[in-house]
Parts: sequence; structure tokens; C-alpha cells
Amino acid sequence: MKTADARTPTLPTLWPLAAALAAVWWLSIRMLWTSWEIDPQYSYGFLVPILCVALFLQRWRDRPAPEPAPSLLPHAMLAAPMVAFLAGIQIFFEANPEWRIPGVAGAFCAVGASLVLLHALGGGAWVRHFLFPVAFFLIAVPWPRNAEEALMGFLMEKNAIAALEVLHWCGYEAIRRGHLIALPTGMIGVEEACSGVRSLQSGLMASLFFGEIFRFGLFARSALVLAAFGIAIVGNFLRATALSILASHEGPAAVNAWHDTAGFVILGVTLGGLWLLAIAWQKWRMRRAKSPPLPHPVEPGWEVPPGVRIASLVTAGLAIFALGGSEAWYRLHERNAPPPAEWTVQSGLPGTKPVQIADRTRRILFFPEGFSERFRDDTGRNWQFFYFRWPAGRSAVQAIDIHDPRTCLGSLGMELVHQLPSIEIRSGGATLPFRVFQFSDHGRPLVVFHSIIADRPADSEDAGMDQNPASGLQARWQAVVSGQRNLGQRLLEAAVWDTEDAAQATATLQAFLDRAILPAHRP
Repeated sequence: MKTADARTPTLPTLWPLAAALAAVWWLSIRMLWTSWEIDPQYSYGFLVPILCVALFLQRWRDRPAPEPAPSLLPHAMLAAPMVAFLAGIQIFFEANPEWRIPGVAGAFCAVGASLVLLHALGGGAWVRHFLFPVAFFLIAVPWPRNAEEALMGFLMEKNAIAALEVLHWCGYEAIRRGHLIALPTGMIGVEEACSGVRSLQSGLMASLFFGEIFRFGLFARSALVLAAFGIAIVGNFLRATALSILASHEGPAAVNAWHDTAGFVILGVTLGGLWLLAIAWQKWRMRRAKSPPLPHPVEPGWEVPPGVRIASLVTAGLAIFALGGSEAWYRLHERNAPPPAEWTVQSGLPGTKPVQIADRTRRILFFPEGFSERFRDDTGRNWQFFYFRWPAGRSAVQAIDIHDPRTCLGSLGMELVHQLPSIEIRSGGATLPFRVFQFSDHGRPLVVFHSIIADRPADSEDAGMDQNPASGLQARWQAVVSGQRNLGQRLLEAAVWDTEDAAQATATLQAFLDRAILPAHRP
């Protein structure tokens, strides 16, 4: 039963508030959506907003009495910059969907604006009460790429070392090469999925969720988080070791058949183990309770001040204007844009041999078109060439951003010696800007050429612009000014062993591309 003076907002007073919250959170979520869709590490992100709502509703049932602030001006001054950022960044995000910084900042703005609203409605008591359900959304925000790659590299290396040690204990012959383990039956790799990052992130989300569901104290929540780290690391070590032993008996092909299954098993063990720990702690806590649980508290009344309703309408209108204006800006430029320069790279030239690309690699890089092949040049040096293409769409830049030779070759045990001056190759009517790297492949010199090309119009002044995120803020802003978004992307990569002569390697690559690249008009 509610108190006599309790006030409950009516639907006409609630819908502006609901519209503003939906607008703020959608502006944030849409900047993270493609990362959740493309990157398997963050696929759990789709579930997080639903869990946030569930946790909020659970907290809503025993909310404290509201203590609304006497003045809404400080709240407006705090929320306005955050809402303005979320609205203003949308046009920039459309041209740079792979850049994680706007998504991270947008998530903090959505959380901050929601907490300001809670303070305006219920004071500091509501902020403290609802802080966890609102801030829980941050668990779905992708990590900074440098930190993520450093952690993945560390875990992959440690997993490979541990698996190698167990193989030696069991009497198997094996040699570690970076994140690879060489066996008599072939080579297997401890890749990103085996690093434990996915299990760590999912386990961290689950441990925080279980801690909130049962309303554990700080000690119990911290213990669950530590347990999540421990279970995930041990589980992925067992996974890498088991797959290595399997490969020793049946060859690397058997690993492909069991790789994903083993990953799902480890993920299930991690989540199930955390659930059992949470249940066990809850039962122990209930047994030690000295008094019966308190009855369900009386729901205090609350209301939406007129100033909050007005601010909510302004927020919803600003979000609609930002989304509509951004879409209109890019469609205006796309309507009269000439078609992109068309050219293709043919495979199967004389002297080349195809290299099969693993299905797992295809899923990670998400490319619908591409190939890899090997050949020898006139001096007898070995080359490997890659060509991938992503069609126009927001996912194109996101997917291509996953691949970088410094990360991928580093995971194979190769060491970056230094980055050489960039070069530009013109072939088949295309301008191809290459970054050039010098690696050491276990003592063998290796020169790597890496190029990312956007599908720009043939007559564009920057038709050959390298669309790698390292292009800088100026290039990102220029894409906004020129109204370019969702461009198709191509990746060309070539590697040659046993040479440090980048000039000679460039000439060889030029000759190869002159044969391989075909303009669209060529029969």
C-alpha cells in the first residue's frame, strides 16, 4: 500500500522522459553496435543493455525516498555538454566508425547524463542506489586497442609457454615460435580466441551481474571478479594444452574441428562456475543471517518536475536533429558522387601457388572476397601475397581495422625491426600507398608491404589515400567535410623473405602488380 501523499507520474508526464532516455542511449549504443557485431571479443555487448534494464528494475522496487534538488540549473549545466557531445559526434562517427574513442566517450556521456537525471529526480540517494545498474553498461565498451592487443599478446604468449611445458612433461616433441607451437605433425597457433580475453570479458560481466543480483557486499563482489579471472585463465590454458595434445596425435586439421567447441565449453564452464560460486555464497550468507529479511519497503512517491520534462523534449529533439542532419549531409554528397574507381586483382598467375585461408581467419577478418598465394621471384626469394576486399558499408572499415601486420606477425613470433619509409605504386590505373616494415622471422630478414585503399572515385585527388586509422585526425575530419562514409576497402599485403633490400623488393612487387591488377575496362 502506498502512502497517502505519494505521487505517481502519469503517462503524459513520463513519455518525454522516456523519449530523452531512449535518444541518449541510442546515440551511444549505435556507436558501439558494429564493434559488437564484427568483433567476436565483444559479441556479448548486445546482452548488456538488457541486463542493465533488468538490474535497474530490480533496484526500482526498493528505491529510497526521493530527495529532489531545489534547483535544476546545475543539473542542466552538467548534462548539456554530455548531450551536446553525443549529438555532435554523430556526423563525425559516420565517417570514422572504426575509431573507438568516440564510442568510449559517448558511453561515459550516456552514463553521466543518466546519473544527472537521477539526481534531479531523486537526489543523491537515487544516484547511489542506481549507480551500479547504470554504470554496468560500461562493461560492453570495447577496450582501447593498444591495451587490448597488449593483453592478448601477453596471454597468448603465456598460454603457448604453459602448453609447451605440459607437452614436454607428457613426452611430446614440440618447439614454441612466438604464439605458434611446432609439432612433428604440423604447426598450431594460440590465437586471439585462445588467449582468454573473450572468457575474461564475459566472466567479468557475469561476475559483476551475479554480484548485483544477489546484492553482495564489496568483498564478495571482488572475490567473484577474481574468480572470473582465475577460471578464465586456467580454462583457456587447459583448452590450448588439450588442442596441442590432440594435434600431436591427429595433426593440426583435428584442431579446426574442435577449436570452437572447446571455446564454448570453456565459456560455459566460466559462467557456470561463477553462478555456482554466487549461489554457494548466497546460501552461506543466509545461514549466517541473525535476523529474518526485512519486509518489502513501501514504494515512495515521486514526480517529474516541469523543468525536467522540458529538458527531456529538448534532448529528444536534439537527437533527432543530429541523426537526421548527419544522414542528410552524407546523402547529399553521395547523391552526385561519381562511381568509385574499379579495378581488381587476379589470382592464379603463372608461377604462383594458392594458399588456403582458414575459415577461422575468414570469420575474424570478415572479408567476402580475397585470396592468398605464394611465388618465387627471379632471385629465388619466397614471396607471399594477400588480397582482401570488403564491400561498401559501415562494417568495412571496422573489419579491416582488425588486421595489422605488426600484431599479426608478432603473434607468429616475428619481431619488428623497424618501419621503413612508405612507398607508392601505380599500377592498372590504381594508386597504392604501401607502408613498409622490416621484420626478423627467427633470424631470417623479412620485408612486408601493407596497403589499405578506400574505394574512392577515380578522379578524386585522394583516390589512393591510405585509410588506416593512423592517418590522423586531420584525415578523419576531411572525410566528414567531404561527406565520405561507408567506403569499400581493399587490403594488399606482400612479404618477401631473405632480403633487406626494400628497393629491389619494391621493384619486384611493382612487376607482380603490373601483371595482377586489371582495370575494369580491360577485357
